[in-house]
Amino acid sequence: MTQIDCYHDQPDRLQQAIRLALLAWERRKPITFYIPDSTRAAAFDKALWTNDPQSFVPHCNATSAVADRTLIIITDHPDTVSQDELLVNLGDEVPPGFARFQRLFEIVSQNDADKVAARTRMAFYKDRGYPITYRKSH
Repeated sequence: MTQIDCYHDQPDRLQQAIRLALLAWERRKPITFYIPDSTRAAAFDKALWTNDPQSFVPHCNATSAVADRTLIIITDHPDTVSQDELLVNLGDEVPPGFARFQRLFEIVSQNDADKVAARTRMAFYKDRGYPITYRKSH
């Protein structure tokens, strides 16, 4: 069963997502970022390129020809990605196909609208018996 890790009360969802990407890259773990909003996906892609000028974090979109050889994937269809270890939800809804992943990371900002959407997702997971761990890190 998928383990849900909820990082709540984050000042910035994007920055927490970057931290998760860097951690996965350091550990050479495959990780998928579900970002259904194209503007948000472009911002995340750009942030990975510009986060630290001294380090490179290889990543690509799931539609890329090198996606099957890339550890960090950005997609709006996580159910089509081949890896099934880690999924990060940067959308407002429950990600499609999340249950095939070993772990799902939910990132909740301090924004009220974000909190409301997250409560709905957490209730969905809880009602279905998924184990949820709440984390607060900045």
